[in-house]
Amino acid sequence: MTTGIREYRGLSRTPFYSLVFIVPLVVLYEILAVMINWESELQLRNGADVLLRQLLMIFGLGTPYALGILFAAGIAGAWVRQRYRFGTTQVNVVYLAGMLVESLLWAGFMLLFLAAADQLLIVTTTDTVLRTAFLAVGAGIYEEAVFRLLLVTGLAVFFLRVLHWHRQFAWGIAIGLSAALFSLFHYVGPAGEVFAWNSFVYRSVAGIILGLLFYFRGFGITVYAHTTYDLLVLGIQTVG
Repeated sequence: MTTGIREYRGLSRTPFYSLVFIVPLVVLYEILAVMINWESELQLRNGADVLLRQLLMIFGLGTPYALGILFAAGIAGAWVRQRYRFGTTQVNVVYLAGMLVESLLWAGFMLLFLAAADQLLIVTTTDTVLRTAFLAVGAGIYEEAVFRLLLVTGLAVFFLRVLHWHRQFAWGIAIGLSAALFSLFHYVGPAGEVFAWNSFVYRSVAGIILGLLFYFRGFGITVYAHTTYDLLVLGIQTVG
């Protein structure tokens, strides 16, 4: 039993399991994107999704399929790494189910923590529930990709390899800086919120929670926890 739990904890946070785990969410997001943007001149996308696409354009990867190609390449690279490190690329469905349950529990924790502070941290809009849900799914995928997978990891590697900081200190500062930038990101652009210190602080706290979750439990669980949290808040606002 102990060996199974230890194996689950190790495998569930690997890049291979994380990327396989989020495939259904990515597919759902793209299906909703087609449905919502069908014959629409103004394409609706999550802000972090747009940011990634703009960054790719800088490097000459302006095709709309660039992110999909990179995602597929990421899975392929993670598959090779998994096979080299663990000797197998077999996916345990029970582990995936465990990751889903764990994600729901973490989302519930965030909901209770932020609700107790009266800061549910999602913008109430007059948009349709479907469009808002679409953006919530995109937030879970792409905000975690930008602010945890890329930014936290990139900062931590810089602090460790270049500045030679202590491991825990390097990761702690990386998570804190990423959380602050994650919070500020929600006030940028025409669709951004009006800046308020109260929401900035609590969203930074949420970013720290997600950063710690990313560090200890991996990218996939963090994506689902973020997405589930946003959808729960959307449900509360819709029913309320």
